Amino acid sequence: MANITIHKGNPYNAIITITDENDDAYDLTGKTVFFTVKKNSDKTSVDTAALITKDITIHDDATAGITTLALSAVQTNVAVGDYKFDLRVYELASSTQLNTASGTCTITDVVTKRTS
Repeated sequence: MANITIHKGNPYNAIITITDENDDAYDLTGKTVFFTVKKNSDKTSVDTAALITKDITIHDDATAGITTLALSAVQTNVAVGDYKFDLRVYELASSTQLNTASGTCTITDVVTKRTS
């Protein structure tokens, strides 16, 4: 998942399987997966200026490390361009933090604008 492409102003869904360093399923039970998209120039350690944020707490198959990133049309309605993204697994109880994927998020324009 090094690069993802999202159509501006459209819902986006992706099934994600999170694995550990041995490529085994990472158990997501009780954990939150954070998805964040920021401008490439954003070097801050906080996410207050992030363009897209999504907290995933309900997983398709937690023990198998399978979850779904589901973004609404409102969430993807950001300026067309290339940005950076990452996924991070977090668990408050154990302070578990695991960066699992990062890369480029390209927001593309929708060509057809007709509604009828």
